[in-house]
Amino acid sequence: MNQTLIRHSLADVLIEDDILLDMAVTRKNQLFDKVASHLSEHAALNPVLVSRRLAEREALGSTGLGQGVAIPHARIPGLTHAIAAFVRPKVAMAFDAPDGKPVYAILVLLVPETANEQHLQLLAVAAQLFCDKDFRATLRACEDAASIYRLLIQR
Repeated sequence: MNQTLIRHSLADVLIEDDILLDMAVTRKNQLFDKVASHLSEHAALNPVLVSRRLAEREALGSTGLGQGVAIPHARIPGLTHAIAAFVRPKVAMAFDAPDGKPVYAILVLLVPETANEQHLQLLAVAAQLFCDKDFRATLRACEDAASIYRLLIQR
C-alpha cells in the first residue's frame, strides 16, 4: 500500500513558519544548505541529502523562471508528502534565469521520491502563479511572512 500523501496546492504544503525573509545568501548552494537545514528541523529530513538533491536537480537546468522568480525542487527519499519553503533573499541573487534577471522570490518544493502526476501538478500550479505579473507585484509589496503566507495559500 502506498503511504504517500498527495498534496497539490500551496495551502497543503506550506506553513507560515517556512516563509523565510531577508535570508543572507548570495549563491544557490548556500541557499539550498540554509533551506535544507531549516526544513529538517520540523520535517525529520537529512539536510545534507536535501541540499544535495536540490543542487543535483539545479545542475540539470536552472529552475529560475525569469521575472525574479525561481522554483527549485527535488525528489527526496523517505519523504511521505510534499513540503515547501518560500525564501526572499536579503539581496536578489543570480539564478541563471532565462531572462538573466536576479531572483527575489524563491519557492523551494520537496516531493517524495515516488512523486507522481499530482506532484507535477503542484509544480505547475506554483509556476503558473509566479508567472502572473499582478501576483508578483503584490508579493513584492508584502512586508512580512504572514502577508506572504496569506497571499500564497489563497490561490
